[in-house]
Amino acid sequence: MPLQQEIETQLGHIRNWGGVSFKKNILTTFHQVLDDDETLVDLLEGFYSGDHIAASGSGAPGILCITDRRVLFLLNGGTATATDTLTFDEITAISVRRTDQSAKITLHRGAGQSVLTSTKRGGQADSFLESVRAGIGDDLVHVEDLRSDSREEPGRKSPEKLTNLNFLHKEAQRIIRAINEYKQFNNEPAFLQQLIDDLFLVSYRCVGSSKTVSEETRLFVLMVLMYLRQRLVSDRDVIVDIFRYDALPLHQRRSILEYWDLFHNEIKKMKGVPNTRSLKSLSYLKSYDKREDSSHFDKLAAVFFSFAQVAIKADGTVSEAESRQLKSIRKLIYGEQADGSTAADGEAAAKQAVTVSEEQAESLEEVMEKINNLIGMKKVKGQIETFVNLIKVHKERERRGLPVTPFSKHAVFYGPPGTGKTTIARYLGKVYKSLGLLEQGHMVETDRAGLVAGYVGQTAIQVDEVVQQALDGVLFIDEAYTLSPRSAGSDFGQEAIDTLLKRMEDYRDRLVVIVAGYPDEMQDFISSNPGLESRFSRYFYFDHYAPQELLQIFNIFAENSSFTLTQGAKRELLRLITHFYRRRDKGFGNGRFVRNLFERIVEKQANRISSVTPLTDKILCSITKHDIPRMEEFDH
Repeated sequence: MPLQQEIETQLGHIRNWGGVSFKKNILTTFHQVLDDDETLVDLLEGFYSGDHIAASGSGAPGILCITDRRVLFLLNGGTATATDTLTFDEITAISVRRTDQSAKITLHRGAGQSVLTSTKRGGQADSFLESVRAGIGDDLVHVEDLRSDSREEPGRKSPEKLTNLNFLHKEAQRIIRAINEYKQFNNEPAFLQQLIDDLFLVSYRCVGSSKTVSEETRLFVLMVLMYLRQRLVSDRDVIVDIFRYDALPLHQRRSILEYWDLFHNEIKKMKGVPNTRSLKSLSYLKSYDKREDSSHFDKLAAVFFSFAQVAIKADGTVSEAESRQLKSIRKLIYGEQADGSTAADGEAAAKQAVTVSEEQAESLEEVMEKINNLIGMKKVKGQIETFVNLIKVHKERERRGLPVTPFSKHAVFYGPPGTGKTTIARYLGKVYKSLGLLEQGHMVETDRAGLVAGYVGQTAIQVDEVVQQALDGVLFIDEAYTLSPRSAGSDFGQEAIDTLLKRMEDYRDRLVVIVAGYPDEMQDFISSNPGLESRFSRYFYFDHYAPQELLQIFNIFAENSSFTLTQGAKRELLRLITHFYRRRDKGFGNGRFVRNLFERIVEKQANRISSVTPLTDKILCSITKHDIPRMEEFDH
């Protein structure tokens, strides 16, 4: 027999135990009748009558209990034996008659029947019935609901719904078992965590930030994620209970759903993850399979997509938008040819997509106009124009069959922060596309953290993943010199450089790499490696913005937020900007400095007008000289 402390612990998780009479006597009975490895699931107090008990009127008072293997009836008195016991196999059907005043539960067996009549309110009977369904089976339970509000009863589930919930439960178990097989994969301690992070990313692709996620989807996603990230679950016994049976323990449904907001917040954090075209754990497995001639990618990819399918289809309906979601997720998991088409089909589709894209793409003239409308950067604009002319002449010589000299599309952007390097890199990709040098011309931005991993073998995989995202476009590496720090030692940055140089050669016609950073550091970085020097021969220098140019940038921020500056404010602002410009060092933020200054001025304006009444549109949108910070207000 189990220890009484163990029984009390089990009862502490059963909501209906709180309203039971004669608890002390019932505890003694449990201690006598339960087997050592038997677990209490739920109970309901009422009046019981049956073939094995002599009772008058409504029956004998006591509790009907369900464990993980049988049904017991215990009297409220001091009898230390179970008055009636039924194994699950003995029960042929359960019929329930629900009214506003009571629930009459009839247990049918081969040689008779037993009845419990309960007048308990507050959903206790409903909770117990859910546990009965989970333990015995939905098909054996038949409910006649005569309550006035039965149509609106939130806890009531149709047989079809219950069957679906049990399917979701089984799918959750299957997915968890498959993921658990990768706990110690290839002795990589971080792999399982990356796998779980990827599953959260897939979850975000399924439910996003929506506030109207179906209950079935929430249950399924929670069953999987709660098990995989148990540190977020305050009551670990809920997790144990979820997978104790072969069917969903319906009495725990509400307990599971209570964790939705917490886990949904974790899922929504995946919104901040860069728009990746693959999952890191699957990219790792794909490379591993090539080396070891194994098939782990196919196995785990199927698990991810199965998870997505069940999550989206959990409520039994699939809208057109959800169908598009699934296609997008399949592409994320399996790659560009995720629809299973042949290589020829994929090539034809790609050509068609390029044709459509070209029709919608900006012309060279439109892109150059946008570049020329940018504030400042006179030298950079001239260099881009020269480069465009060089390419035009190069292509014309090719067309006429004249000899041509090769040129490098890769570039080094060097200069202080906040001077428009990222913006120009994005436009340069569009220039390349409009000239026919790149098919897509998109830009993928990364840095050392996005390329260098923390353990052997992963850096090359990480670089490959980023390169795959950037193919047919521009890979922009900010602060690239950090890949080869002067005191690197056995740093993995060199592995990232070597892999990148190899991929630049492999995809010489499909990849443009732009590296950026401070002038001195970038000079040292390029000259430190002959491979870098040979591939990067085009340099763009980004100088600090002049004070008048910084003022123009400020005016753009103001106009975008519907603010206007008085003449006095403009004079004070230019004086302030000029002061900091003259004191600048190589870390002077330029555009970033202006943005921070703008936010500070808006705060000062808000403090100034907070007590003004009435607040007119003119007052709300005006920045005066009183809103411009004084020199002494800045930290020195």
